[in-house]
Amino acid sequence: MHYFSEKPTSKSEIKVIEEILRGKLFKFKTDSGVFSHNKIDKGTKLLIETVEVNKEDEILDLGCGYGAIGIALADEVKKVLMVDINRRALKLAKENVKLNNIKNAEVRFSDLYENVDEKFDKIITNPPIRAGKDVVKKIVSEALNHLKDGGELWMVIQTKQGAKSMAKYMEEVFGNVETVKIKGGYRILKSKKVRE
Repeated sequence: MHYFSEKPTSKSEIKVIEEILRGKLFKFKTDSGVFSHNKIDKGTKLLIETVEVNKEDEILDLGCGYGAIGIALADEVKKVLMVDINRRALKLAKENVKLNNIKNAEVRFSDLYENVDEKFDKIITNPPIRAGKDVVKKIVSEALNHLKDGGELWMVIQTKQGAKSMAKYMEEVFGNVETVKIKGGYRILKSKKVRE
């Protein structure tokens, strides 16, 4: 079973990890059967440190796992919605919201955008590359329907896992793409929803 399955079957092994993100210390409960359960992976960390947000932003953490992105950004934005298909990850994300005393985050079950009707200033994701290219393309193509005008999709992808071709696809869908950062084999990509 993969971390992008709805109900992981691996034996539960809960642990608590600590990470400094954006200059602040966070604690995260993690478990087997969720993405990167031993530590926050390099790509997610790079995305958290690179993404630009402001106080009025409403953000969507798509494929939130145990909640690192949404929780790390929560006190810098107005509101965070964290969604995932993995029920074990969602339970952890809810516990981690409490653990880090976050008041403006909601955790919701959703297969990609399925249960998301709102529009956001930023959609931020470390997409489940192993779920296949079609899933990642769907994240990009459907992002337009869930972004406000001027809203941005931020994504981290390993260069060797097709970051360049995904950048081309983002350019096709949005009409623009920026490689914001390249570091340690990862690329941070950003596309902006421009008014028609």
